[in-house]
Amino acid sequence: MKNGGVYLDAVYLYADMADSTGMARRFTSPTAAKIVRAYLASATRVLRDRDGEIRSFDGDRVMAIFVGSDAATRAVRAALELNWVVNNVVRDALNLWLDEYYESDWVLGHRCGIDIGTALIVRAGVRNSNDLVSIGDAPNIAAKLSELSGATTFITDRVWDAASYAACFTDHKPMWTDAVWTDLGGGRLEKVRSSSWVWTVN
Repeated sequence: MKNGGVYLDAVYLYADMADSTGMARRFTSPTAAKIVRAYLASATRVLRDRDGEIRSFDGDRVMAIFVGSDAATRAVRAALELNWVVNNVVRDALNLWLDEYYESDWVLGHRCGIDIGTALIVRAGVRNSNDLVSIGDAPNIAAKLSELSGATTFITDRVWDAASYAACFTDHKPMWTDAVWTDLGGGRLEKVRSSSWVWTVN
């Protein structure tokens, strides 16, 4: 608690369910809870399957940390796999098991934001009630990226540079847009790429 922290080179990924306000307006609390649980359970399984370390939940959002030489590639693949899972598994399950969801015009959507960098990891709180906290640009930028709209996955150009060819191209065609300078708030400008591609989960 009081002995400093550790600097960590890592990739941060935030997966955020979209339009939770609209969901809360349309559904009863038990149905909304089942939708959130279905999304978070699916996201957690996909992120852990790519060796992402789940570090926090915040409402309908989950944050994972990826470390290692191929961290950017695994994070990008996890995001694209989660997009496939939401489109082809979670929505079908909700339609099958929740009449209230099936009969509504609200469709489950989500967004992922990914950035890479060095963060200071510290333990914060008090004895018996504390957790690890990441301090740095990468976790903050990843969180901001997950709030953007127009696609399902957003990455900084740093992630693009660090990821493998297979995570950026398919059949020699880019899965990502060209980098665009994007205002993330507070005067912070970042070169951002976006994608709505999916990576099929077998």
